[in-house]
Amino acid sequence: MDLKKFVSVFSNITTDVGKIMMGYNSARSFLLKQGEKLAFKRLVIENTENRPPEIQKEKVRVLNNLFETVDKRIKEGLYSPNVVKVIVHVFVKYLILPNEDKKKRFEVFKEKYRREPPAFLVIAPTKRCNLHCVGCYASSNSKSAETIPFHLFDRIMKEKTEFWGSHFTVITGGEPFIYRSEGKDILDLVEKYPDNFFMFYTNGTLITKEVAKRMSELGNVTPAVSIEGFEKETDTRRGKGVFKKIMQAFEYLREYGVPFGISVTPMRHNAELLVSDEFLDFYFEKQKVTYGWLFQYMPIGNKYTLDLMITPEQRLNLFKREREILWEKKLFYPDFWNSGPLATGCIASGREGGYLYIDWNGTVTPCAFYPYSPVNVFEIYKSGGNLNDVYNQPFFEAVRRWQDEYGYKKPAPEVGNLIRGCPIRDHHKTAIEIVRKYNAQPEDEYAKQALEDEEYHKGLIEYDEKLKELLDPYWKEIYLKGLYIDREKKKYFTAAI
Repeated sequence: MDLKKFVSVFSNITTDVGKIMMGYNSARSFLLKQGEKLAFKRLVIENTENRPPEIQKEKVRVLNNLFETVDKRIKEGLYSPNVVKVIVHVFVKYLILPNEDKKKRFEVFKEKYRREPPAFLVIAPTKRCNLHCVGCYASSNSKSAETIPFHLFDRIMKEKTEFWGSHFTVITGGEPFIYRSEGKDILDLVEKYPDNFFMFYTNGTLITKEVAKRMSELGNVTPAVSIEGFEKETDTRRGKGVFKKIMQAFEYLREYGVPFGISVTPMRHNAELLVSDEFLDFYFEKQKVTYGWLFQYMPIGNKYTLDLMITPEQRLNLFKREREILWEKKLFYPDFWNSGPLATGCIASGREGGYLYIDWNGTVTPCAFYPYSPVNVFEIYKSGGNLNDVYNQPFFEAVRRWQDEYGYKKPAPEVGNLIRGCPIRDHHKTAIEIVRKYNAQPEDEYAKQALEDEEYHKGLIEYDEKLKELLDPYWKEIYLKGLYIDREKKKYFTAAI
């Protein structure tokens, strides 16, 4: 089936999508199979952007893993009909299928900036949090008052949707469910933008029965709940009793049919646990999460330390294990660093298909883990500018040029190692040079301390050198040469199947 026919079938089905998707397994099976064929054709066979073929195969696999898990959850009766209807409507109309309005927005943007616009924003509307976790990148606590006023939050959402044709938004924090401004909460913002799909990174402790019910009624939001392992590991970092509150939140989300995921932080002491069979079976099979994200600990924020980072050797082992999870367990469980090939490298700094990060003070940085900024969106608004003026900062463009030159705009044989494609973490020396060249300012006092800490920079640069030594051979053999290693021996070093 070609794209035109697939669009026609999919569009017709979505006129009564809740009934179709919930009640007819054969219809979902048909769509899954056609979608897989189309993805393989576009990404692997056509591969118009000339990406390394093994990367393209992985992209197809990870998408299939997500869609197959969604299908499984629907069969299990874990998504409400309204949620399915809203999600498919938003994804079909605004995120997946060709859209003339979006195409025009892209053309206007590209004519002016010579690039396609970012795909989404990551916004931390409040620094306040009801927990005080060890190693928090945002240094959040219950006393933090910094919050984006609702009317400015609303303007940011309106502009990114209109200027960029962006219909996906990530909310982080602080704790999103603690947000209050001008008589509004975070779900009031979600309700105002039914053409956007929202993902919240949350500690989960404020997801009550009422909150879960409201998310189900809205349909266009999914929470990714932060956990550290099981009860012992989670309560050690996040506070006594937090794990039990999360389990209660999961129960409410299942009761009201809200899709949810997990967000985990591999550190030196728990990295192996977070990819163990026991862990994956508990969350994906028993708790019925749909997806998971791994965010390796990044030494920024309050009491930053390199001692919590996974070692280069652990990172290599994590990479190997994550390939087993991708190909054998067939789960959607990407690692924000090791899964760089899936995103064709770093997606920060407003890259095409990527995002910018805005914090509670209006400070805009490439991402939450690269806490240096040339601009504040509140100040841009005061001077008569808009979100595109934020995007068009030389500092952000310098990071985008580095992304291009490292691999994003390179032909397949010349692409740099995307397993270590993060500038601030994996190419620290280069990232800090860009910060200093463009006089980007630290987001907060902790970022300032890190910028002035020579031992910190030395440690990260040494880390990167060791990482290069360990990971580059795998990049060359797996992604550039497509070397096949026997899967029967559990050697998931290749996407070849």
